[in-house]
Amino acid sequence: MAIETKLRDYLLTIPEIQGVVGNRIHPGWLPEKPTYPAIAYLEISGVAHHNLPVAYPRFQFSVFSTRYGEAKTVAEAVRDALQRYKGNMGGVRVLQGVWEGSRDMYESDTKLYHIATDFKIIYREE
Repeated sequence: MAIETKLRDYLLTIPEIQGVVGNRIHPGWLPEKPTYPAIAYLEISGVAHHNLPVAYPRFQFSVFSTRYGEAKTVAEAVRDALQRYKGNMGGVRVLQGVWEGSRDMYESDTKLYHIATDFKIIYREE
């Protein structure tokens, strides 16, 4: 079970996220000519214990919007959904979601607000 797909499925169940971005949560990068607001996420560091079935990769969730307040609201909803999350995420036993930090950016060439939020997702590899 890939944690990457389970993260997307889980975030789609959160009304505060789904109500704003719909199903526009994309692993990797945004598609060409996307509709905003949208979320792209990717694993930026894959780490696991060598002698325990526990992994703790770091993921970056990037929220893109033409409006700063909207980007901020969605990024905060992602943080609320994942920070300190413990439980079953589509068959993956998540031990803890750990917020690692956020950064607000403005991309002047595309006129998009971009809020990048990093999380460590600690889970059992079973």
